[in-house]
Amino acid sequence: MQIHVTLPRFIWFLAAMTFAAAIGIPKGFNVTTLLIILCSFAMSCFKPLAQPVDKADKALIWTFFVFGLSLILFSLADHLEMRGLDKPSRFLFVIPVVFLLLRTKGHQEWLWYGIVVGALLAFALALYERLVEGVSRASGEEHPIMFGDTGMMLGLLSLVASIYFFSQKRFYWLAVALVGSLAGIGTSVLSGSRGGWVALPLITAFLLWECRELLGKKRLMSVLSVALVMVVAAVAIPQTGIQKRVGEAVSNISDYSQGAKSATSVGLRFDMWKSAIYMFQQAPMLGVGESQVQPIKRELSALGEINPRAVPYNHAHNEYLQALSTRGVVGLILLLAMYLIPLKLFLHKLRQYKHNWRIRAYAIGGALIPMCYMDFALTQTMFMHNIGVMMFAFPIAYFWAALRWTEREERPAAA
Repeated sequence: MQIHVTLPRFIWFLAAMTFAAAIGIPKGFNVTTLLIILCSFAMSCFKPLAQPVDKADKALIWTFFVFGLSLILFSLADHLEMRGLDKPSRFLFVIPVVFLLLRTKGHQEWLWYGIVVGALLAFALALYERLVEGVSRASGEEHPIMFGDTGMMLGLLSLVASIYFFSQKRFYWLAVALVGSLAGIGTSVLSGSRGGWVALPLITAFLLWECRELLGKKRLMSVLSVALVMVVAAVAIPQTGIQKRVGEAVSNISDYSQGAKSATSVGLRFDMWKSAIYMFQQAPMLGVGESQVQPIKRELSALGEINPRAVPYNHAHNEYLQALSTRGVVGLILLLAMYLIPLKLFLHKLRQYKHNWRIRAYAIGGALIPMCYMDFALTQTMFMHNIGVMMFAFPIAYFWAALRWTEREERPAAA
């Protein structure tokens, strides 16, 4: 009997800790996701589902399966090396986790606590690296872009947590979550990762629009005013580094357009994009494969089409162009499906429950993940990194299961 009481707590604790340990505890997400995968394999043998999966559950599961399998097949067709199966397999391993969490009635509210703690820990680490170690860009043990983009996502999810706590009139945790949202955004700023900054105004506008009735006009205007003041202050203060990074980007673009200094950060990225478009033109349907990326870049470099310093990169610094160049139109369609199907499922629940904020908060949080990744994908190949795969697939599974359990809990009350 004791096992039945403690095991659900442990499983949802692991889910929450995936957020808490995401980047604030270097590589911590690897431990939590491994444990929850092992639990999913064990539990699948002993405990039936609380209720049959419905069409929406199946749509999510099949999306993970088809996308993961497609990446594995492309990898095998390309170079037949086991290293190409590592990250794609994560999209398959998350499927038993979906079943596990649909079996495990739970403590889905712990996700919010894990998110806020994760944002605070990430900011503490970023601050330590910048102030004590004196690095120019905070990174934890990840690439600075991955560190910053994950921090931004944690900050935006903390903002959703604050909406949840406000709707439940839990004002202490509302205050903590708001601090967490600033911490996550601050982590992105301290990493100097410009690509993630685009997500901030777009997703904040989406959140405020969805919360307009909950907040009311006066609160909404107050929030907008405070947000505007904070953005202006962050840009105006030189120590944040925002002015410098934006100025560098503008200068890099100007230099590249004039054919000079293409070895800059932005210039090299443009050369990677140019290379990716060229590869797509060579094999538009199925792409050239990852193994051909650097050989083709070497050819383009020899012809003077791209800077030699762009050659060592084995990706395009753009998820969409990476899919087009290495997996063709087929790969791009599958990538868009991986983004859009979960997004559609969460948005459908958001429209279905217009006034139930216990459910709506999980729907917004789940929708926010593919929304963030679609933005991050413009300047980074997120799925080429372990943390990029793990912090996409598993949080979607967690939020979907949390939403489904909250639906079940709310039905008796509605009746």
